[in-house]
Amino acid sequence: MTQPESLTKEQYLQAIAENSALLAAAARRSMTVNVPTCPAWSVAELVAHIGEVQRFWALQVRERAREFIALPPSAFEACPGLLPWLDGADAGNPDLEHIPEGLIPWFEGATVELMDALEGTGPEEEIRHWSGDNRGITHMRNQAMEATVHRWDAEHATGEISPLDPAIVADGIEQHFDVQIPAARTWGKPIAGSGETYHFHATDAPGEWLIRFDGNDVTIRREHGKGDIAIRGPMEDLFLWLWGRGGTENIDVYGDVALLERYRQLVPGS
Repeated sequence: MTQPESLTKEQYLQAIAENSALLAAAARRSMTVNVPTCPAWSVAELVAHIGEVQRFWALQVRERAREFIALPPSAFEACPGLLPWLDGADAGNPDLEHIPEGLIPWFEGATVELMDALEGTGPEEEIRHWSGDNRGITHMRNQAMEATVHRWDAEHATGEISPLDPAIVADGIEQHFDVQIPAARTWGKPIAGSGETYHFHATDAPGEWLIRFDGNDVTIRREHGKGDIAIRGPMEDLFLWLWGRGGTENIDVYGDVALLERYRQLVPGS
């Protein structure tokens, strides 16, 4: 099974817009509930985080940044009181009784800002990205995944989850293997591999991946094979599990089940 091409610019921009809107809708249901999959945050903090992320990357894209540009305080001015509120939240003291009233519109404005920046960007234009793949399409892909995963977080927290786009789900699995694993093993605190082999198998669409961890090396093959553990299930459930969101309720696990937890040590943050 060969590595697929990434999705198109239009698909990524649609995913950013749709998932950001769903995140805002979830936030309107409840801003104060805890987000189980981001346990340090309430929904309000999640919204503020994604708004800050979208404005930061909009700035990088607009400026065709070669080095990262710090987000200026003026980026928060459209929501009075947001910056000091965020400082308190970042210090571990979120004031959920006094969430800035304009937080959701400020977040929606961040999405518009990001979309405008990406609309005017070519897929092959050079803009610095943390992965080292400094292309416009990389920014589009990463922001599509960011919006998709975090709107799922918000919906899961507020109790009303809508389906994920199958194309984004499939591409998100590829991003996990191609981008998130190297990043996690570079910047996280991974354990050394001891030859552990994982076989992931989608049951509702074509997709098989054989992942082997040897010392600091990771081998990824898109093929059928026998692993120390086999993890089979619908593509969406594999995506959620790989991105640290879903449990094993909807997937089948065969082999050494202790390797499920070990995966989180081999790929910290997943």
